[in-house]
Amino acid sequence: MDIYTAVVRLIAGSLAVQDGILNYLVSLPVNATGPLDPNITLTGSGLQFVEDIAVAATRSGDILCDMFQALFP
Repeated sequence: MDIYTAVVRLIAGSLAVQDGILNYLVSLPVNATGPLDPNITLTGSGLQFVEDIAVAATRSGDILCDMFQALFP
C-alpha cells in the first residue's frame, strides 16, 4: 500500500465515523434543503450532548471567574 492509498483510506474512515456520529446526534429529514433548514432537529442523545456542553462551558466560566478573582483581588 502506498501513501496515497493510506491517506484516502484514512479520510474515508474518518468521514464514515463522522457520518455515524451525526446520524446519532441529528435527525435529518430526506427533504432537508441545507444545514439551516428548520426541519432538522436534534435527537434525544444529541440534545443531551448539547446540554452537557452547555453545563461544561458554564462550569468552566465559573472556574475562570473564581481563579481571576483569587489572583486579582
